[in-house]
Amino acid sequence: MLAERPASGAGVWAALRPYLSARLAGVLDAAPGDVWTHARELRLRAGRDARILLLGRAEWSRGPSITPGDLRECLEHLTQHSLYAWEDEIGQGFLTIPGGHRVGVAGRWAAASGGRLAVRDISGLNYRIARSVEGAAQGLVSWLREGEEILPTLLVGSPGSGKTTLLRDLARAASDGLYGLRAHQVAVIDERSEIAACRAGLPGRDVGQRTDVLDGLPKILGLRMALRSLGPEVLVTDELGGEDDALAALDAARSGVRVLATAHAADLAEARRRPSMRRLLEERVFRRLALLSPGSRPGVVLRIEDETGRELRGASR
Repeated sequence: MLAERPASGAGVWAALRPYLSARLAGVLDAAPGDVWTHARELRLRAGRDARILLLGRAEWSRGPSITPGDLRECLEHLTQHSLYAWEDEIGQGFLTIPGGHRVGVAGRWAAASGGRLAVRDISGLNYRIARSVEGAAQGLVSWLREGEEILPTLLVGSPGSGKTTLLRDLARAASDGLYGLRAHQVAVIDERSEIAACRAGLPGRDVGQRTDVLDGLPKILGLRMALRSLGPEVLVTDELGGEDDALAALDAARSGVRVLATAHAADLAEARRRPSMRRLLEERVFRRLALLSPGSRPGVVLRIEDETGRELRGASR
């Protein structure tokens, strides 16, 4: 199984720099290129040094301490100086910037108009670095296909385990007919703009030549809209969670469409215990379940099961 490969350090830093305060950008200009090449998160906390978490467990940090003013200026850049226009996104606890990088927001939250939540005092920002790794799913596909057909698959793992990286490459493989698959018509429902990283409606990541992307829509709307209007053979979506997501995925499966999705869980047993997920598994919406390692190497698959719970493959060698 291919783990995540380093991306261009210069490219990663160029993508993040416009979304930082001028002072922090100057501080982080000192980070060596190979630090950004292997970076997975940039952590900014008030009263602490800026800290870059690397693939594996290493870190790089640099002072002086971050101020609340730095964080407010970062948020100004992240929201293009229009905080009000981004209230809905911020109310979910994060923003997504070009390239699919997700920025988590920590601080004091309070109720705002319309039942939304708004952050009042920012104490930290976490820039999670997205990576597009062509070939990431190549070693996995042989377990997820029947002849040339991709099988409905659920990727399960903890945050940072590489689920979205693998899902993106599976979408590309199904669309372009790679790794022994035939070419399929694919629709990506990208609620958080992380899979395809669209900008002005155009994908910033390669998700295949036969792929349509519905960007920024809630999954229940996007899945049903795609079924009605785009004629997909394969539907791809990230982070199935609540009952609405499960019902939408169930509708798609009953329409004969193959669903490729991810879910947060520590293991497959935990995923099966969740009420919404249990229904999907009982209805055999997914023919394959793949558990990803929570360790320091994203994209490592520990176990693959079929729809009956039978193990097809154990830990990656």
